[in-house]
Amino acid sequence: MKSADHLIIGGPALGAWPTRRGEKLRPHKGGGGGDGGAAKAEEDRQARQRAALEAINNVFNSANRDQLYQQQQEAVTQLNQQEVLRQQQDAERQNRFGLARAGLSGGSVDVDSNAEIGRIADEGIMKAVGIGQNAAADLRMQDERTRQSLIGMAQSGIDSGAAAQSALSGLSANAANAASAASGAQVGSLFGDLANAYMYNQQMQAFQQGMAPYRQERIGNASVRSGGTAGRVV
Repeated sequence: MKSADHLIIGGPALGAWPTRRGEKLRPHKGGGGGDGGAAKAEEDRQARQRAALEAINNVFNSANRDQLYQQQQEAVTQLNQQEVLRQQQDAERQNRFGLARAGLSGGSVDVDSNAEIGRIADEGIMKAVGIGQNAAADLRMQDERTRQSLIGMAQSGIDSGAAAQSALSGLSANAANAASAASGAQVGSLFGDLANAYMYNQQMQAFQQGMAPYRQERIGNASVRSGGTAGRVV
């Protein structure tokens, strides 16, 4: 029967056992025992993950995106404010011609209609500011989505070089999309035919006020005729 020393099952490999008095067990020596290199593989995986995350963060931290967000907000705001002013000038010109044709230039209708145009323009300017702020927020959110996507890739095992290249490509694509958003105004049509419609409403109000005495007279005459008929005995 073999000795007990040869019946050790599931323990360290033979090469891991000490050969001299005073030596300690060497668990990773030899073969056939231990964890089969799983611990080393896990260490390597975590090291790759840390390297990839560091590469991603380095790209984002050095991209100076805060300045780009501010530039995006200013560019979009300015673009839309210029569109507001253009529409205001058109509305004022159309209103001026309409008032002249109606013979109302310089009167209260002229003053009121232009005040209404100014009020709408002020609202448009504030709307343009909001559009600019939203454009910057959209770019920031897109960058954060890109970062989170890359973090997921890093956790899946992407190497640091590929992670850095993907981060650069993602930021570049986001900047290009932001530039296209700043190429066209989004403030919409603010005035339409409002100026002329306002002038028309003012004219109608003046007409109604001018006709009021005649309506009262007609109502009074009708009441007299109705009362005289009611007092007769047929």
